[in-house]
Amino acid sequence: MDSDDELDEGKAAPAEAVAQLPAGSRAMLPTNSEGRPQVEIVRALYRYEWSKPGEVRWIEVRELNTDEWDTAIAAHREIYSSTRGLDSFPSFAWGDLRNARDELLRQLREQARPDEWMTQLIEYRFINYSTALKLYQEYVTAQFNRAGDDDLKAQAAAAFSETYDRSFGYRLIYSMRNAFQHGVRGLVSLQMTARLTDGSDATRESEAHAHLEKDAFVASRANAAVRRHVRESDDDIDLFQLGEDAFAEVQALHARLAPLLHPGAPAAAQLLMQYIEELGGERPHFHEYVRGLPTRGILETRSLDRGGFDYVARQAGKRVIYEEGAPTDALAVLPTYPSSS
Repeated sequence: MDSDDELDEGKAAPAEAVAQLPAGSRAMLPTNSEGRPQVEIVRALYRYEWSKPGEVRWIEVRELNTDEWDTAIAAHREIYSSTRGLDSFPSFAWGDLRNARDELLRQLREQARPDEWMTQLIEYRFINYSTALKLYQEYVTAQFNRAGDDDLKAQAAAAFSETYDRSFGYRLIYSMRNAFQHGVRGLVSLQMTARLTDGSDATRESEAHAHLEKDAFVASRANAAVRRHVRESDDDIDLFQLGEDAFAEVQALHARLAPLLHPGAPAAAQLLMQYIEELGGERPHFHEYVRGLPTRGILETRSLDRGGFDYVARQAGKRVIYEEGAPTDALAVLPTYPSSS
């Protein structure tokens, strides 16, 4: 039974779709009246149950026709394009920076002194964050240029220009990339304190600020207007705070541009929400498999990840609740890394 010639084609799909099945699994295929293996592709809606950690029970809800399957898979692609695109890079870059800041605060509380390379690590995170803001603008602009719609290009250009003009935090973080690019280092200095909390002789609290080294930045080749603003500032410039301000601006900017970047996402969310409601609010799963082999003969599975599930729910005016709590905004799903200590 290792030859494709021996497979009898069923009505649902051509036999070639299961050519990759192991011989042992193919031997388990149902047969026709002549005793020849018969291939039939099934596309179905599933829900999952977790009886205990590490064990998942697949429960088929109903089979889907070809149109239902095709539209559901297309809707997943549309949602993933919206929630997994390069336009999410600022979220991960800010998450990396925030995680580094939190690790510094932890070390201040739990160690005699922080690791000596923490300043270098945090400066690297600022390089990454600044680059991500630039990448975000270039990616969005390129997407609109490909669309060939002058009105969309004008709207995007106006949105970035307004954000840049309105927010010093966004301007500064964005401009730091140019300084870094031309070899300037030592733009970040850390000011750190750790002390016992009030009323405790054991519990410590910590505080850390990342200050911009203004003289180094002013001497760089960053944007002239931003350098002038820095030169004229009498106060310390806290990059952690300005980084947070910049991310808030990016979130607002993305909320404005996402409907233009992904115009099909709301309709895709509406379609997938129908399946969620069919399952009583559970996340739907879509399996394509060989009839008779619902586990060994799986050809394709599609499910929404947490970011996608949350996006679909929010489009319907609902909120996703997980046992461990609600997820953050789709643009602000932060990566988690092990401790660097």
